[in-house]
Amino acid sequence: MFLRGISLRNSFVCDYNKKIIEYPWIQNRIHPAKNLKGYCSKIPNPTSGWQKAKRYQENDVAFIVYTGASLYKTRATIVRETWVSRVTNYYFLSSKPYPSLPITIIENTGEDYQSNTKKIFYGLELIYRQQQKIDPSKRHKWYLLVGCDTYVNVPHLLKQLEPYNFTQPYFIGGSIGQGICYHKNGTTYESLFVGGNTAHIFSAALVEALYPHLSIYVQSIWPQPNHSSAGSSDVALSCLIFSLGYNMTILPGFWRRSPKGIIEEFSLKEALQVEEPSSWHYIHPAQMIDLDEFYTYQSNNENYFKLVIAIMEILFTTCV
Repeated sequence: MFLRGISLRNSFVCDYNKKIIEYPWIQNRIHPAKNLKGYCSKIPNPTSGWQKAKRYQENDVAFIVYTGASLYKTRATIVRETWVSRVTNYYFLSSKPYPSLPITIIENTGEDYQSNTKKIFYGLELIYRQQQKIDPSKRHKWYLLVGCDTYVNVPHLLKQLEPYNFTQPYFIGGSIGQGICYHKNGTTYESLFVGGNTAHIFSAALVEALYPHLSIYVQSIWPQPNHSSAGSSDVALSCLIFSLGYNMTILPGFWRRSPKGIIEEFSLKEALQVEEPSSWHYIHPAQMIDLDEFYTYQSNNENYFKLVIAIMEILFTTCV
């Protein structure tokens, strides 16, 4: 019988048995589960109880990746070929064009680490301005901002956004630090900030509120290049947002390191408590591919589970 010996709780990767399961749809990767099994002990791998996001779809989100010319052929390209390949609205912010990537050019910002702050502020301003030219019903509801060494699990992200209304001002992240903010007169004060190493998520309402202040803040208030704080884009964004009276929302599963790094920092038990993490940071291009395949097979588990359930229902109905 077709179902004999098949467990509904088998994982394509973690319970891999080459005598039973083959992977003919992956070209040039012979039994890739062998390469991915190391993640089975580092990343939660649920085999049942899947739920899809209901409130938001992937095309409700603008996925914004800031990068640099020296990273086009490596990090940026791999991001484009992995998780970004399955989203509709994405932007790569940089100051130089590249034939193989749809770069959103942010002029006069430079290509070093310090340039990220202006790329992000001017990039948000540009994207929001473009959005005002289209029908309100088709505009971005959320803006996700990450670097090109961050892996994003989009289905998990959408589920984490379920409780939040994009028409309200939300500033969402996964970690908190302490930094220095600046007044208009140059004086400073200490403040918490939302770490950009985990991802920043802005609701459309928050971006609308930020829009009139973005250029002014990065040009006149935040330190300019060659200052030690110039490249601290996450601190700059947090300082601006908090100065306007808005708060932060910190959620689990926006990890600031790789799976191995999170285990080293927090312990395996704590890392595995977040069953559906939304992002990982400090991801090498080769690891980006492996993470993407691991989660792709996890999605195949879900599809397989649904197929088997459907067959069982048909057989049961036929027998009755």
